[in-house]
Amino acid sequence: MRKQLSQQKLLEILCHEIDMLQETSKNIKEVAPEIGRKLHEQKTTKLKFDLNTNKLEELLEKYKHELQKNMVFPKRFLWMVVSVLIISVINLILQL
Repeated sequence: MRKQLSQQKLLEILCHEIDMLQETSKNIKEVAPEIGRKLHEQKTTKLKFDLNTNKLEELLEKYKHELQKNMVFPKRFLWMVVSVLIISVINLILQL
C-alpha cells in the first residue's frame, strides 16, 4: 500500500510538472515574436553619438606649437653652416 501511495504522489508531481512545462512553453511561444522583433530592431538601429573633442584638439595644437618652436635651428648654427660652406667653396675654387 505504501508503494502505491508513493507512486501516486510521484505521478501527481510528474503531472504537475508537465502542466507547468506546457504553460511555460505556451508563454514562451506568445512572447518569442516580440522578443525577435525587438532584437531585430536593436541590430538594425544605428547608434548616434557625439564626442566633444575640443579639449583634445586644444592639447594637440599646444603640443604641435611647442614641437615646432623647439625644432627651430638656432641662428648661430645656421651661420656656422653657411660659413663652413663658403669656406669650402673658396677652398675648392682656389685648388682649381
